Amino acid sequence: MKALLLDDANRLSASLSDYEATRRKIDAVAYKTFTLSEADFNNLVFMEANASVWTDNQTLVDTLTPKGQSRTLKEVVDRILKAYPYQSPIKVFKHLADDEPWFDGCFIISARFDPRLLGELLIRPLAAYEKPVHSPNIRFYLEDGNHRALVYAVFLRLQVEKYQPIRAIFSQDWTHIYPWAQLTS
Repeated sequence: MKALLLDDANRLSASLSDYEATRRKIDAVAYKTFTLSEADFNNLVFMEANASVWTDNQTLVDTLTPKGQSRTLKEVVDRILKAYPYQSPIKVFKHLADDEPWFDGCFIISARFDPRLLGELLIRPLAAYEKPVHSPNIRFYLEDGNHRALVYAVFLRLQVEKYQPIRAIFSQDWTHIYPWAQLTS
């Protein structure tokens, strides 16, 4: 991720035309902000994990986010708790982090988790290729905030916390922030 951000920043700093095109794209973006119900939160589609995201841990990728299957937060949490059956969210994420460095962020967040500090999640509609594996009532992909949302979802499932509504920022397309992001349909 850091390499992608650095490459993008270097490209924009070297090319005035690329920078101006990016600014025009940013200025044209429309955002909506709203509060997610608990059902909408649980039905957010979790990130599409792969070897470029999770360091050469295909077994864990296949276990938690299997190809061709739905990846809602609820379903990913079910898979996590089946593989890591602890009653403490901190222990769940400690063991996950031991197996995959991407979960270090979840472990750190879980240690002093406070849902009031969760902040907004960035969401978008599902892309065309994501729709077939999800039921029609699944509407949103979690574009940014996967660590925070996953920690909150585990705390909720283990009944350590009660659901407090979460704010979401919605856009049709986040490529103005994440140039490598999937365009939606």
